[in-house]
Amino acid sequence: MYLYSEEITDRPTASTLLSKMANYNFLPPTQEDGADAKAQPKANLGTLTGVYLPCIQNIFGVILFIRMVWIVGTAGVPLAFIVVFICCAVTFCTSISLSAIATNGIVPGGGSYFMISRSLGPEFGGAVGVLFFLATAIAGAMYITGAVEIVLNYISSDIALFGDFRSNKDILYHNIRIYGTILLLLSAVIVFIGVKFVSKVAPVALVCVILSILSIYVGVFINYEGTDDEFCLLGNRIMSSAGYKHCTKNKSDPESLHHIFCKRKVEGDIRIADDYDSDWECDEYYKNHEPKMERAVPGIYSGILSQNIKPRFYEKDDIITLDEDRKLFSCVCLACLQSLILLTATYDKSSPKYTNLFIDISTSFTFFVAIYFPSCTGILAGSNRSGDLKDGQKSIPIGTIAAQLTTSFVYLSSVVLFGATFNNLFIRDKFGECKGGQLAVTMVAWPYPFLIVVGSLLSTMGAALQSLTSAPRLIQAISKDGIIPFLNPFAAIDSRGEPVRALGLTLLIAWGAILIGNLDFIAPILTMFFLMCYMFVNLACTLQSLLRTPNWRPRFKFYH
Repeated sequence: MYLYSEEITDRPTASTLLSKMANYNFLPPTQEDGADAKAQPKANLGTLTGVYLPCIQNIFGVILFIRMVWIVGTAGVPLAFIVVFICCAVTFCTSISLSAIATNGIVPGGGSYFMISRSLGPEFGGAVGVLFFLATAIAGAMYITGAVEIVLNYISSDIALFGDFRSNKDILYHNIRIYGTILLLLSAVIVFIGVKFVSKVAPVALVCVILSILSIYVGVFINYEGTDDEFCLLGNRIMSSAGYKHCTKNKSDPESLHHIFCKRKVEGDIRIADDYDSDWECDEYYKNHEPKMERAVPGIYSGILSQNIKPRFYEKDDIITLDEDRKLFSCVCLACLQSLILLTATYDKSSPKYTNLFIDISTSFTFFVAIYFPSCTGILAGSNRSGDLKDGQKSIPIGTIAAQLTTSFVYLSSVVLFGATFNNLFIRDKFGECKGGQLAVTMVAWPYPFLIVVGSLLSTMGAALQSLTSAPRLIQAISKDGIIPFLNPFAAIDSRGEPVRALGLTLLIAWGAILIGNLDFIAPILTMFFLMCYMFVNLACTLQSLLRTPNWRPRFKFYH
């Protein structure tokens, strides 16, 4: 009955809770921590501050802010819901397995690696640990890439190098490589000289994430009738905001669309008559369609949800449009969940681009699963502080599963709310170019739109610092166990107890991922490592149950 005993006998005060949050240290303790346990204060972290909040902080990530609405607009609400549900289901199953492992005997200090290796054996622990290390290192790269993307697209596009990155996405990725490398070096310096400072970033990042999400939820319901923000359409095609000020065909207005889509046949002719169409050579689509302004955020009350039901999976360089009369191809993939219909459209990609917006990457159902899955990871964050928990056998299962269910609810509800709030064309514009580079979720944020940008940036940088701090300690612990011989050199530490060699290895791996330059390509790689890591955790739990090993007796009974 001890497992079900009350966590605390007296209700803690608010000051006690805030103090625990402020003193929360996300770093997994090393073996030295266990050896010096007598000199350390008694472990007293409960479920809330020791497991639930750290997991919440690590699960919520940059993808929620800069990719979720794009996924909803492209995949449609039903498919986007399935994408998020699959990702959440995987982490839920892993949370159950982790809960079983945590309640299999006394919970050791040292974090998830020590807990798994001491419970299931060093082989499983080493395999999971190496995969978790690689995933954590690449996650740091993904967070840095996301932070640079936020700065360039939504805060200060003036610092971009090599020209206008909005007209050429390759320029954007070159900027991400350069600024990402600089940011990685700055992060490395902070991690190297200020681990205590990095530890204090954790509660700040947590507050930023929670406030940003609350701002979005409150804003969605406050703006249930929509906002006044509008963007320009030509027919059913969305227009970039660059190159014109007035969404009209006014020939006499030099800042209208006419002077982008048309050019004079006779140079120097300045007639302003209404019957001089023969003097202009215009794009065929422009001649046959009228421009108009459309609301970017119609709101829940508008019934815009019906527009966001259909999946629109297209190829790279296709025009972003709502056209229904073009040639569509559908194919059925029986290998997996790609049996859902994939639609691709064909365009003459050699024609002038004008101010049309184009899809920058080919999309599909499985691609979105790969993109989104990293946003559901982070369930091991609570177990990383196993040595600091008052009752690890109780706190880890309850806190981890509660955090996973909470974040799953937020993600799944966000899919529906975004689909019921935003115009489909607007959220398919990944970088908000139709509004001059504005993050979609900021248009419903309450009370200040810029709160989301700042909050997402701070939380992303905090997550990057935590990843770059945790990964070296993890690989150093694995190396010290001597499980993988060629990793033995990385067990060394300096006079301050810092794993400098392991930090160098982490930075090298993170830099390689940053040089990819595109978050949409980094996320699938990260997904592979996390999936393999979680597979080993679930497989180990399953095999222990099937083999009925005598040392496998978890108190948590709801495992598979």
